[in-house]
Amino acid sequence: MQPEVQTTNAVQDAAADPSIAEAPKKKPLLTRAFILLWLSETSFDIGAALMGFALGVWVFEKTGSAEQFSWTILSAAVPALLMTPFSGGLADRYDRRWVIASCDVVTALMVMVLAALLYYDALSVSHLLVFNGVGAVVGALRNPSYMAAIGAIVPKDSLTQANGLVNLSQALMHVGAPLMAGYVMASWGLGGIMVIEVALVIAGAAAIFGALSSARHAIRGTEEPSKQHPVRAMIDSFRSALGYFRTEPLMIGLLAYAVLQESLMVLITAMITPLVLSTGTSDTLGLVLTCGALGSMVGAALLVVLKINKRLMVWVLVTDACLSLAVVLAGFTTSPGVWCLCAFIAMAAGAASGSCAGALWMRKIPKAKQGSIFALIGALHLLALCVVMTLGGVAGEHVFEPALATGGAWSETIGQVIGVGKGRGFGFLYVLCGGVCVIASLLALLNRHMRELDLRVDDQPDIESIASVPAEGAAVPQPST
Repeated sequence: MQPEVQTTNAVQDAAADPSIAEAPKKKPLLTRAFILLWLSETSFDIGAALMGFALGVWVFEKTGSAEQFSWTILSAAVPALLMTPFSGGLADRYDRRWVIASCDVVTALMVMVLAALLYYDALSVSHLLVFNGVGAVVGALRNPSYMAAIGAIVPKDSLTQANGLVNLSQALMHVGAPLMAGYVMASWGLGGIMVIEVALVIAGAAAIFGALSSARHAIRGTEEPSKQHPVRAMIDSFRSALGYFRTEPLMIGLLAYAVLQESLMVLITAMITPLVLSTGTSDTLGLVLTCGALGSMVGAALLVVLKINKRLMVWVLVTDACLSLAVVLAGFTTSPGVWCLCAFIAMAAGAASGSCAGALWMRKIPKAKQGSIFALIGALHLLALCVVMTLGGVAGEHVFEPALATGGAWSETIGQVIGVGKGRGFGFLYVLCGGVCVIASLLALLNRHMRELDLRVDDQPDIESIASVPAEGAAVPQPST
């Protein structure tokens, strides 16, 4: 009965003061469009989690090389980087339903090709490099459209909750994903994983098409149609994204911080497989990843319950510092129990940080050009990723591991703190990366301008208010009957 009382009071206040009547009503978060987007991304990510776990174990068991393992990730980063100027323009100028659905269909076809190679016992690491490269191109074209759609559909005051809900549902599924992947790999092999991946991708594509069909204003950005060649127009969209950062210097600081944190954390995530498998089994790896998923679920749930809308940058920096400290601790140990604890803490903090950071970006950058700006951010992430994965993979295997082997060059110095033996080089890599991230978070917290970024940079209006004035040549939406 409480909502009825609040509504009645609002009507009476509006009658007494006409200016109150002009205030927009708070829009609900759980609309049909958001629910479908939520389900589609969960489906897509679960399939990716199963596939990533299975392929990571397959590559490492076939080659036993962390350097080769890192090359499978680099093979995805470089092609995606080349697609960046085009992906943002697609998100802002074209129908996002068909962009995303087409990308999902291509993903399903790629998995089918891999399944055929596996059936004929012809699958090799080189095939996976090609698969990763094509998949990265598809992802680079898909992700800006998805991110821009979320930013268009969800009201800005609910963006933190929306990101928390997405992370919560995905984490809930991810609790069972590593264990499920291990079971499927043991029972049906990599082929069983591929069948599940195809089914999930198709289901996700159908859901996201329905989501955007029910939210017409989110189908594309509000950029005016251009008579330029499509390729030229998309490159111009990318340039306009660069122009935004020139007008908002504080957002450049946020971008630099985010690129450093993200690239080092991706390296840490990639190296968890060789770190654990150096002294443990795939079952241990699955248990560690499951604990991480549980932590992610807890972190996301806290954001949904707390409904954080203010001081988002402080939340990002504090949770990143907690995540980095957990990474440092994980590097000092070889105990599966401590690894599980560190994974839980790190993923809980990471879920909170990621949700707040995602909401911050969506609230601050222009809605009409979010696709182009998200594509630019993704490009810089990938560029940094190429550097750290190249250096990290090579250093971990060819420098740190030999130096911290029994009798190695560092066995009497650093080895006295980190330990010596197989896997300790990757442990040192964890300590090094985690330490750099802790320092970056603390320095940003000490900087008042960065700490108060969400107070110093204005929020952008919701896209529905922008779309209410149609662009020249754009179709005017008709009222529903």
